[in-house]
Amino acid sequence: MNNSYNIFDETYEDLSFSNTGKKDDSICSQLADFEKLRISALTKAAEISPLVKEVTIGPNSPIKKQIITNDTTKETCEKQEDLMEDLCKEDLRYTLLRKKYDIKLQESTEELFKDLVERMIANRAEAMSRYWKKQSEECERRALEHRRRKLLLLKGLQDNDNLSVLEKAKFDEQQSHIKNQQIIDNMNKILEEQNKATARLGSITESHAKVCICYNELTNLLQSEPLAKNVYDNYITSINTIIKNMNIIMEYCKTGAITDKEVKQSEIMALNIENIRNKFLNDIHDLKQQEIVKKEKEVEEAKKKELQQKLELEMKKEQEAKALIIANQKNQDKPNKPMFYSAKNYNYYLELKSFLDTYESQYKELLENSNLKKFRFDCQKAVNTPVNALSSVSGSHMRDKYDKLSKLLKGERVQVLDTFVTATQHPQGLYYCTALLAKKIVRQGELLVSSNPEAAFPLAAVTVALWSQFPTFGKLLEANFHRQCPYSVPMFLPQKEGQTDMEFYLSRGYTYNEEGLVEKQDKFLKRMSGIFRLYCAIWITLPPRFVNATNPHGIRYGWQWLASFINLKPEPDISATLLHDFFTVCGSDFFKFYRKQFTKIIKLISVDYLKILDNIDEGGPKTRLEVFLQNILKSGQIAPPNGLLPPNTW
Repeated sequence: MNNSYNIFDETYEDLSFSNTGKKDDSICSQLADFEKLRISALTKAAEISPLVKEVTIGPNSPIKKQIITNDTTKETCEKQEDLMEDLCKEDLRYTLLRKKYDIKLQESTEELFKDLVERMIANRAEAMSRYWKKQSEECERRALEHRRRKLLLLKGLQDNDNLSVLEKAKFDEQQSHIKNQQIIDNMNKILEEQNKATARLGSITESHAKVCICYNELTNLLQSEPLAKNVYDNYITSINTIIKNMNIIMEYCKTGAITDKEVKQSEIMALNIENIRNKFLNDIHDLKQQEIVKKEKEVEEAKKKELQQKLELEMKKEQEAKALIIANQKNQDKPNKPMFYSAKNYNYYLELKSFLDTYESQYKELLENSNLKKFRFDCQKAVNTPVNALSSVSGSHMRDKYDKLSKLLKGERVQVLDTFVTATQHPQGLYYCTALLAKKIVRQGELLVSSNPEAAFPLAAVTVALWSQFPTFGKLLEANFHRQCPYSVPMFLPQKEGQTDMEFYLSRGYTYNEEGLVEKQDKFLKRMSGIFRLYCAIWITLPPRFVNATNPHGIRYGWQWLASFINLKPEPDISATLLHDFFTVCGSDFFKFYRKQFTKIIKLISVDYLKILDNIDEGGPKTRLEVFLQNILKSGQIAPPNGLLPPNTW
């Protein structure tokens, strides 16, 4: 065991100075061989131990005796066999004990070996760490030394080169100053040339602008002045030549160098076109003077013709009125002959019709001019938008729509959605807007009130406010009512001799579709009812307080219509429909205002008028009228219409 330890010590010393692990492997292999040899020797010794009776090795061993002869006795052999058996058992026990101790020795040896190897690895790692740390410190020291030497060398070089660098800098500065002065001189020359070129270009541009302005003035005159076309042909060649030459110069300015020659040419062309413009204006002025003189003569002749036509028309009207009076007298003398209208109402109808035709002719040019399509559309939008949006939602809402329409008819600027409209932008614009508004309101009765009777009252309120402020608008409105609904006159125009069925139905207020078919009776009655209900709502409407005026077409006009209507010969459907509408809308107000007289009228209609209707009418309108009048006579009162605006709404 001491020898093994010495071997391990030597091995440790060898390993501490090695750089690889090769010797560790050789030691392990040698120890393993040694262990096998030892075990083999002990095994063989155990096998021969029964045969050995004396000491064989060591200082006490005798000289080797002779080999035992075979001539021993049988008894001696048996004893010897028993003795050998006992000795073998004792030797085997001893061998097993030794093997047990050998195993323990092996285990302790392996543990000792592992500790030695671990110490060797730790010592080597520590030694390598110290070695590399020392090497790193040495490298860092050498790097610092190298840097210090380099800085000293650079400082020395810099001190040596300062003088030469200063001299070179002074020389370079002098050269740079000379070059800069040369550049400045060249730039001044270039700038001076550019200023001259800019001045020439500015002069040419100014001349070009004058040419363009004069040309635009001539073009505008050509479009706006009808007489300009007669004069323009005399100057068109000269104008085109000037424009062509001016364009050539402008193109040359983009590519070539401009000289004083081009400047002078452009100035001459500007003067030439200004002279042409002045001559052009003078020629137009002369033609206008000639046209004025000519128109004055034509106006005088037209006035004479118009006066003569008026005289003839008045004579014709007088003759027609006389003929109507004679016809009415004859009708009164002959009670069986129907009465279609009164002379007074018919004359007023003709007067309004003539007024409407004359008024519409005042904006005929505006309608025919295709260039004014956008202006017409803006005017239509300014009329249609507030009228379509009108409702009884609030007094402020109605006032807003009235203000927009009132400003439009005054010729003021009105905003409609994202557009600003002024009717006076065209001389005929105000005529157009006024007539358009009158048509639109009657159209609302035809389309809106016919399906929603309550809508008549806010529309009538705004209409009365506008009528009191614009009498011409009111007259146009009344004329449109008569045109769309002849029963508002009232009158039942008869079919004249030679008159076609279409002409007759159109005179009665019917319409025809695209296929040439006449309007059905139920649609006709509904449409007439809508127009007439709006007309009735106008009669009973009070103007707003801010207008400070009475209704220009108030309740007395409704009384006149009723008196005239029941004097006419009744007709099926339409007579009962209009009377029912009249009493529904106006009955409450008329009953309060006329009292006994109105009660007499109701009794007259319920007795005499309905008797005549019974002979010619058996439809629903007549039945509704009869029931309505009976309820009035029973209750002694008439309920206000649905949708009637409360007092002081706005």
